[in-house]
Amino acid sequence: MDMIGIHTPVLLITFNRPEHTRRVLESILMAKPQDLYVFQDRAREGNEYDIKKCAEVRQVVEGLVMKTNTCLHTLYSEKNLGCGPGPATAITWFFEHVEQGMIFEDDCLPSPTIFDFYEELLEKYKHDDRISLITGTNALSKWRSSCYDYIFVKDGGMTMGCWASWRRAWKLFDFEIKSWGSNEVKEQFKNNVRKVAFPLWESILNQYYANPPKDAWDYQWAYARLLNGTYSIVSTVNQMSNIGFGIESTHTPSSNDRRGNMKTFECHTPLRHYSFKVDHLFDWVMYQRFTRVSKKPFVLRCLLKIIDLVWRH
Repeated sequence: MDMIGIHTPVLLITFNRPEHTRRVLESILMAKPQDLYVFQDRAREGNEYDIKKCAEVRQVVEGLVMKTNTCLHTLYSEKNLGCGPGPATAITWFFEHVEQGMIFEDDCLPSPTIFDFYEELLEKYKHDDRISLITGTNALSKWRSSCYDYIFVKDGGMTMGCWASWRRAWKLFDFEIKSWGSNEVKEQFKNNVRKVAFPLWESILNQYYANPPKDAWDYQWAYARLLNGTYSIVSTVNQMSNIGFGIESTHTPSSNDRRGNMKTFECHTPLRHYSFKVDHLFDWVMYQRFTRVSKKPFVLRCLLKIIDLVWRH
């Protein structure tokens, strides 16, 4: 980033965690964004804890930003939307105002280099419809990082509350996944995901189609990207630590989850670019590590360990 800071707008999605918000916002403001968009979901009806903590979050946001030259844009929800419709509303609002941007949830603590990483790649691929997502989160910690600074993947890119994209890509998103009602669409989606993962996807999407969820939006976002045959860019080193795993979390109550509080690394600058090529091995390892639900046979466990030794460096 240059002396005046990053030019790319940033969205911060908040609710009722003032200390998490403080840590993440302080990291964002160190990058000196020119425009910061902040969304906050409203306190749950009659919940005094929420009311108190939501007020504290606003104080944190406004108190920190007023000390900077950053232009603050806010959307404070008039009712509690929940952790499904809430973030979806926030991101839609964000992309109604900007062509491209970075999205952070209030528990996603970034590495200092993630801002340059996102900004450079947003510009480089802004007109490439093949790419719909950029993420600095690498759940494998490192992957071929001695050779490249990012890879292209099909289904191994995780938002994990910290990612970047474009308005053109978010237009594919439909919270209610209405297109899932078409058999032709189902067949198209089936052809775009790995065969062994389709039954799990089918179960989730059938449930969400019948009853739009109150607690999820990222499955619908992944559905939109995969249905349209787009790809994601993943940093070859992990540049985000999710500090929200624990008893305060809605989806990740275990503080021992290996995706939580991951070590972060600084990305190589300037970025080492290479021509478009999908890293199918990364996709396969991510599936085996984080999606496969059946017990792994001994041979597979050994193979994964060998891959770790060779590729995760």
